[in-house]
Amino acid sequence: MTVARIEFSAAAYSCMENEGTIKLGVIRTGNLNCKTTVNYETSDGTANAGEDYVSKAGVIEFIEGEYIKSVEIEIIDDDVWEETETFFVRLFNPSRGTEMDKICVTQVSIINDDEPGILQFQKPSYLYKESAGVAELVIERNDGCDGRVTVRFKTKDITAIAGKDYEARDEEVEFTHGEVTKTITIPLRDDDVFNEDKIFEVMLSEPTAGSSLGKSKCTIVTILNDDDYQTLITRVANLTSVNLDKLVIGKESWKQQFTEALSVNGGDTEDAESLDFILHFLTFGWKVLFACVPPAHIASGWLCFCVSLGVIAMVTAIIGDMASILGQLLGIKDSVTAITLVALGTSLPDTFASKVAAMNEDCADAAIGNITGSNSVNVFLGLGIPWVIATLYKYFQYAPKDRRSKFIVTDKSLPFTIALYSIAAIATLLLLTWRRYSVAAGKAELGGDPKIKKICAIVCFILWLIYLVCASLYAYDIIKF
Repeated sequence: MTVARIEFSAAAYSCMENEGTIKLGVIRTGNLNCKTTVNYETSDGTANAGEDYVSKAGVIEFIEGEYIKSVEIEIIDDDVWEETETFFVRLFNPSRGTEMDKICVTQVSIINDDEPGILQFQKPSYLYKESAGVAELVIERNDGCDGRVTVRFKTKDITAIAGKDYEARDEEVEFTHGEVTKTITIPLRDDDVFNEDKIFEVMLSEPTAGSSLGKSKCTIVTILNDDDYQTLITRVANLTSVNLDKLVIGKESWKQQFTEALSVNGGDTEDAESLDFILHFLTFGWKVLFACVPPAHIASGWLCFCVSLGVIAMVTAIIGDMASILGQLLGIKDSVTAITLVALGTSLPDTFASKVAAMNEDCADAAIGNITGSNSVNVFLGLGIPWVIATLYKYFQYAPKDRRSKFIVTDKSLPFTIALYSIAAIATLLLLTWRRYSVAAGKAELGGDPKIKKICAIVCFILWLIYLVCASLYAYDIIKF
């Protein structure tokens, strides 16, 4: 005589938290010509009875000829974000003539449907007079407001100094269920000393309960000076205070430069990712080198400017020599090496810097000025200074009638590449001019309509590709003019 076998219809079930109930199938195979019973009960996993589901136990009865039954378990819906949780239901104690089959225990997964939200600052920057006393910054909660979430905010010096211009903060902000905005306050220190506008940064970190950070996870606060001096004596004393104050700030900023250069992620190791540690290891020497550049507060910025040019000249020379050696090892001509390896090594960082400037500024002046100015400096340092030095050396070393007294560039491809570059540069300037006055492009050099933006990017890339290919083919005499 065959026996009846009972098991769950599946080894695992899942449901959304807001579904209310879930039905579990129990099937009988084998002998169906008898009455059969089996007990069932729930047990906790990561889900807790009374909080995530309603505990249940009972008896399932199959009448003669019946082969499938269901068990209904109630799911508790709440407003608290939780990860997917599980509990178990087991079958046991079958009646006589009945055996348990393979799936006598099933797992039920409760998938959370709550949206804790995305946390970010309402504005990317704030302006406050130092006499305002406090800076009020708004943190908003978008795309969901279920449950209680927290996020930390921390201030960081830029040109403003904590304890001198404002009070440092490193605190936690709590959003209750349904709360969508929170205002934090940072005390500002007012003085009677004239000084330039100061800025500091406030960063969000460590969101909890499934919430995440949005694009504006940091904001810049600018402290505007509003001291007014009427008399000449006060103005003279004021200028003296400015100079002394700059020296103090410069000293503190220079120390801060080395602190950030020697630390991973500028000292913010809590928010540092694996990539930050790898980049810190790879760029440690360069970070320390550029930390030696004096802050812009000293000597009205001239010392910073001159030292920066010297460091850039040294880096450009190193990159140029390394690229030349690599080009020779690969059998690439010097003119091709210059527009490929050397250009990528010196200009690619400028491109990323311009991208950051474009994202952080309302207008394109900083981005366009940086990319054109920095490339001009690279050409000036990479070609202009060496050629001037070589010309002066030959002029004073040899007699005027001696042919060796003249420095001659023998690269035949130079005129062609200059002409080709000029054509591409003019085309780019015409494109920027069109964008400035075109309604379709938003009357702006950067940004605007996504389609127009992508088309302009493709045009610029094609111009660069044409220049690169034509200059290389000309250098190898594949094309001739």
